[in-house]
Amino acid sequence: MFTGMPRMHASLLYSAPDLQLARVTCDGHDGPRPREEGMDSERLILALHGRFQYRDSRTRAVVSPGVGLRLGPQRPCEIRHPHGGGDACLSVRGAWLRRWSHSDTSTLTVSAEAYVRLQDLLSSVARGGPVERVQVEETLGLVLTPDERGTTTVSPRERDIAHAIAHVAALHFDTRVSVESLATSAGVSPFHACRVFRKVTGTGIHQYIQEVRLRHALALLLDTRLPLADVALEAGFANQGHLGNAFRRRYGRSPGATRRSRSTIP
Repeated sequence: MFTGMPRMHASLLYSAPDLQLARVTCDGHDGPRPREEGMDSERLILALHGRFQYRDSRTRAVVSPGVGLRLGPQRPCEIRHPHGGGDACLSVRGAWLRRWSHSDTSTLTVSAEAYVRLQDLLSSVARGGPVERVQVEETLGLVLTPDERGTTTVSPRERDIAHAIAHVAALHFDTRVSVESLATSAGVSPFHACRVFRKVTGTGIHQYIQEVRLRHALALLLDTRLPLADVALEAGFANQGHLGNAFRRRYGRSPGATRRSRSTIP
């Protein structure tokens, strides 16, 4: 971004028409004098490791794994690495951001929980495993949503919203639903849907859908003779391997062993 341009490398991790995620690494070797730079589109920058100094006409911040950065299009800025080290960031862009990010604040606090969830998502991408739209949206939503732990008051309206989302999710667990479609069914924004659902139920939307799928898979294993590959598809998993991994994490044994033993599982 500067005279002497630090070396950067971008790898596309997830791509949809309205949402793209890329991992961007920078060696941190700044030029002798910074020059102003501007993004061509709105972006959310989340530091995965390392740090850099950011400055524009309104904001001065050190972006690190605990601090995210919203960048508007064509907003002149300067980025420096005074410590001389490199960094790796997740760059999020696309029309999705405009529907989810309603704040003019340039920086945001990224909780430890949100950071860990983000790394879990990126690990799934790196392993080449199935990554669903709802999982991507909800993880980014957790990053963008203020931490409400300790909030005990739940209004009737919030319970209605959470129940409406759960109802539609339970009906359509075997399809590739999105947070946006679930939020629309409850008459709220995607941002509000994630916040309220977690507040009321104590779990995320994707986790809830995964639990519904696993219970359906368990029932099909114990109460039918469907082949394991068909069980996976009927329960909404991408394939038998996807089911096997999720099933072992949840129940501590493979689908095949569960069917053979017909034993009780929590």
